[in-house]
Amino acid sequence: MLQQKYYRYNDGYSYSQWIRDMRSGKTDGRFSVAIHGVESTISYKSITSMPGWYVIVELANQDISDITQQFSLLGGIFGSILVGITLIYMLFILLLEKKDKKRYMSLSASDPLTELLNRRALQNAVEEDLKEKRTGYFIFIDIDDFKIYNDTYGHGNGDLCLKHCARIMKKCFPEDSILGRYGGDEFVVCLRGVTRNEAYTYMQEFQSWLTPLTLNTGEEAELSVSAGGAAYPDQGEDFVSLCRKADAALYEVKRNGKGDFRMKD
Repeated sequence: MLQQKYYRYNDGYSYSQWIRDMRSGKTDGRFSVAIHGVESTISYKSITSMPGWYVIVELANQDISDITQQFSLLGGIFGSILVGITLIYMLFILLLEKKDKKRYMSLSASDPLTELLNRRALQNAVEEDLKEKRTGYFIFIDIDDFKIYNDTYGHGNGDLCLKHCARIMKKCFPEDSILGRYGGDEFVVCLRGVTRNEAYTYMQEFQSWLTPLTLNTGEEAELSVSAGGAAYPDQGEDFVSLCRKADAALYEVKRNGKGDFRMKD
């Protein structure tokens, strides 16, 4: 309203054209106007450090103080709007950065193939449970004869096998369990707050759901895993010691025919 009341644009220019030029990405410009009948010039240039423009009004007559006062009022309004827009813009950027950071942290904690926790995130989660004095069973799972399986059916089906195991783990074990890929064809599950018998029941169910696996070719393949478990915190006060105890139980299973689950005594 102020622009229409006090300005008269020359050379076929208009306030709307000025705004369109700035919004379209034009970085600077200069045009003539008449303010209260006094010939003047407006120049503008974009601000590189934030959204907005420098605006300079050159008055032909320096004695028209009422015009300068009115324009100062307009400049104050425009400046306040600009500050408001800048604050909103900065808040928007901060929210985007927070969202991206959260997404990055989520990606950095996940194994890209199975979408389970990766080894580092797995260790952090287990150590956190131990700090909070939680009880449960740490179970090391190893796919039987995975190298032979890979060589026979190809690496694409090998990846399918790993993803299949991860999917069954998510389906079979309680929602509050810690599920992770330790590396290669080795997985870890931490069953929180369960009894020894319940841990055996969950593992039997897991084994029964694993096979058969339908391959990309349509063939069906038999699949089994060997697993060893250790109770925490009784049999391990940190991630490394739990890995060692569970791996020892896993070794006993491997030595006695595979495809089974055994707890560390």
